[in-house]
Amino acid sequence: MFRHHPRVTPSSIQTPGEHELMNTAPDKTADAILRVLGHVDPPEDLYSTSGSRLYDRITANDLTELPEILAAARKTSGPILELAAGSGRITRPLLALGRPLTAVDSSPEMLTMLKEKANTRAFNPRDVHVELVESDMSHFEVDGGYGCAVLGASSITLLDPAGRRQLFRRVRDCLTPDGRFLLTVLNADSHHASENSDGGTTVSALGDDSFLISSESRDAVNGARHVTMIHVSFNVEGTYRSFAYASDIAFVSNSLIEEEIIAEGLTILERRPVRITSPSHGLNDVELWVCSK
Repeated sequence: MFRHHPRVTPSSIQTPGEHELMNTAPDKTADAILRVLGHVDPPEDLYSTSGSRLYDRITANDLTELPEILAAARKTSGPILELAAGSGRITRPLLALGRPLTAVDSSPEMLTMLKEKANTRAFNPRDVHVELVESDMSHFEVDGGYGCAVLGASSITLLDPAGRRQLFRRVRDCLTPDGRFLLTVLNADSHHASENSDGGTTVSALGDDSFLISSESRDAVNGARHVTMIHVSFNVEGTYRSFAYASDIAFVSNSLIEEEIIAEGLTILERRPVRITSPSHGLNDVELWVCSK
């Protein structure tokens, strides 16, 4: 069912992939929590091997943007290209359409998880052919002929301006004449703070013997949102272990993304609001853009 492509070398700006952490201001709240827990090691990249497993676990039941993406994808035909596919949160509903799908992601760990899932009847009941491509989403190489390309989870904010424009250019080249590019975008203009601020801290249960602390800070100087996730798990003796992961997400103006899309030969046909399953302080204004060549 699978053909796994060799890794495509990403640009020096994005090495080792689109999940590279930006140089943002420290999160004082997260640092204080880690000190209380006695956690001395700096947070790992959220998209590291162990971080990927945690990310897969906490997003497994997140339905945000899935109805909107699936409704738009149903109006297209032909093979589907999914960029920054991760471990398959969006892949699963797309496979229900019964069309061949190519999944691109820079994380070998994420692709391994996706491969394991797509080989199961529960995840892929129609036994759709899935092709895995390990690559930075702005440097993927595919043959083309896709009727639908999908980039969800506002993942476009993980790229710098050059990376975004290269991605749009590659998407344009791989679409069929009547193909559509489905892109979800977080409206940074409605979230941008005039100064560094605390985006909030939440604590949630993660199974019977662990919990997750999520802390967010805003860095207006670097135009980014810094997220720290701290996983605390207990053993039968009542002692605990903590694991910390961090990720930085850029604030990118919708007007700038629109300019970049148009400059690379794509047209925005439609914008529709995305319903957020679990609204949060930093995630409450997302749109799905439907684009064509």
